[in-house]
Amino acid sequence: MKRVSGIVYFVSPGVEAYRVKKGMVFEKGFTMGTRAGGRALIVRGEETISVGPNTTFAISKYQSNRTKTTVLQRKGKVTVDVAKRERPHFFVETPFLAAVVKGTRFDVLVNNRQTKVSVERGVVGVQDFKSGDRADLGAGQNAASTRSGDAGLSVGGRTKPTVRKGPKRAPKVGLPDVAATPQKQQKAVKNRGGLFGGLFGNGNGNSNGNSNGNSNGNGNSNGNGNGNSNGNGNGNSNGNGNGNSNGNGNGNSNGNGNGNSNGNGNGNSNGNGNGGDDDDD
Repeated sequence: MKRVSGIVYFVSPGVEAYRVKKGMVFEKGFTMGTRAGGRALIVRGEETISVGPNTTFAISKYQSNRTKTTVLQRKGKVTVDVAKRERPHFFVETPFLAAVVKGTRFDVLVNNRQTKVSVERGVVGVQDFKSGDRADLGAGQNAASTRSGDAGLSVGGRTKPTVRKGPKRAPKVGLPDVAATPQKQQKAVKNRGGLFGGLFGNGNGNSNGNSNGNSNGNGNSNGNGNGNSNGNGNGNSNGNGNGNSNGNGNGNSNGNGNGNSNGNGNGNSNGNGNGGDDDDD
């Protein structure tokens, strides 16, 4: 790690998230996440990867070896500068398209709507997963693939590159629908699949709050944005049962209230699908 500024984290399955510092090695299988204002510069010989703010990506453990490197980028921006070789040796996988590189300098920008590749020098081959569209981008050219993918590759530049048809395939990286770094800046917390959104898939946090009488059910959601909150309030006797269940992200709340006995046996179950998780994870 040549340079680090702002808040930058490393995380891996079964490993607590920890702050990245200058001089550290980016190991295969680890995910790097930057917060707003966070930046990093990774150097290997003459090759560099510049990482922008709000970015999440990993160096693939199973698709990288001595002859090739595969970067799995879920969100944010990276600028890659790699040495020229005879055969493709650097690959970038995103949720919408892949880039294959021989030697070049280029940007990859990923958000929840599209991926865009812009080439400064050299040649980058890009492939849209959903349509199968392919194009070779030269200096000053770019290509974008949208989440819907209905239109295939959208290309531009001083001269537009030629788009050709190819086989379709599924992406290896999940959609960028969650935050890249922990909520607590100064605490290292365990990675249970939800911390960095699970680079290769989406975890679901299920939060169940059960309230009986005058009690509050608290659902703790550690998922990646899909919190399903079910509050069942059963008011028995002279009490009001309020089941408050908070699920992170998109909370689907179902409350069933059954009042039995004398008095106000009203089970009021309020499921709030708000990111109100106070857990440090």
